[in-house]
Amino acid sequence: MAALTTVTPVNIDVVTYSDAASIGNKTMQDLIVNQSKEVDPKLMDRYLMNKAIDEPAYTTLIAMYGVLIVLGALGNTLVIISVVRKPAMRTPRNMFIVNLAVADLLLCTVTMPLTLMEILTKYFPLGNNLFICKLIGILQATSTYVSTISITAIALDRYQVIVYPTKESLQLYGALLILFFIWSVALILALPLFIVRHLNHHVLKIGSDTLSLNFCYENWPLEHGRAYYSIFSLIFQYTLPIVIVSVAYVRISYKLRYRFAAGFVSTDDSSSKNRRQLRGRKLQRTNILLGSIAVIFCISWIPLNMFNLIADLSSTPEFSSHSMIVCYAICHMMGMSSACSNPILYGCLNENFWKEFKDILCIKSTVDGRTESQMLTVTKHNNLSRRTKPDLVTVTTDYPQTTASTEVSMFTKC
Repeated sequence: MAALTTVTPVNIDVVTYSDAASIGNKTMQDLIVNQSKEVDPKLMDRYLMNKAIDEPAYTTLIAMYGVLIVLGALGNTLVIISVVRKPAMRTPRNMFIVNLAVADLLLCTVTMPLTLMEILTKYFPLGNNLFICKLIGILQATSTYVSTISITAIALDRYQVIVYPTKESLQLYGALLILFFIWSVALILALPLFIVRHLNHHVLKIGSDTLSLNFCYENWPLEHGRAYYSIFSLIFQYTLPIVIVSVAYVRISYKLRYRFAAGFVSTDDSSSKNRRQLRGRKLQRTNILLGSIAVIFCISWIPLNMFNLIADLSSTPEFSSHSMIVCYAICHMMGMSSACSNPILYGCLNENFWKEFKDILCIKSTVDGRTESQMLTVTKHNNLSRRTKPDLVTVTTDYPQTTASTEVSMFTKC
């Protein structure tokens, strides 16, 4: 999972994280001094400047991560403000979307900057502080777990609402209880990273320069503990959520299509045909949304999970090369891109959230020169005039409350 495997090499020729954990200051200093004449000057400069990779990759990664951080932070902040500023938006279902936005905001403001720091540096740049070293690991893992578990909870909640509409609706207290459970599970799953992370401190003399090296590394008690945890993460952070989300949305899509087909009778009435076409387009939009959520989740997270698993199971030094560091950064950015896409999938494609976004950003939509408020007045007038006409859309008069159209609206409006 994201930022759980530090593949950044910390070596002068042969010195690695594990070496730094097992040798003392004097031994390390002797090793560096003895090899200093044989070490590439560029490699020595990387240590003195604490840069793991050279230009232009160094600046390019900073720019790419910066774009993701800014876009993700803005999008998720809009989602949170939309709910905080208006009591009507504080529904139980919107609490799941807000929780996802909070987790993704942490990914953008905490996980991405910290992982970028680990990718770009040769050694730990935040000083000789063990707690910070441990805290970084658990923060990175917790925000990632909360994000993926929240996506799974949203899928299950929508499944319950659409497939079993007669069951009692989720209340605010129940939603908050589920959110507490999500964060608790995420912390438990991330706890091993807090336990196994250690800090090794070295003060070295290189000529007239004094170099303070701090190595924040994972020291697993088992020989292949890192690989076992990668497999564990692959199952609980990726495989299980993608299976649950896919199955839930396939069932929702099937249920909507079935009720949409069963909810209409053959008629030559043009208004009924227009309404059916309109609802058909809404159904198609909902199916596209469902498919997009599952596909984007699958595509964005699979490269990082596969890279981490292969790197942890492999003992070859190629995974410590500069090209593999850049490859890891690209895979990590693909995973983190979900923090930018989630506000779009769960916010902009949700009618209520989209209206709040436009209100916050002071955007007024116009159709044929008419503003949204004018359009709303016309819509209310048309609805009032239709009350005297029978609705021929459904087979029975009491069915409209469970039609596919109603459920599509429930899905997109939450």
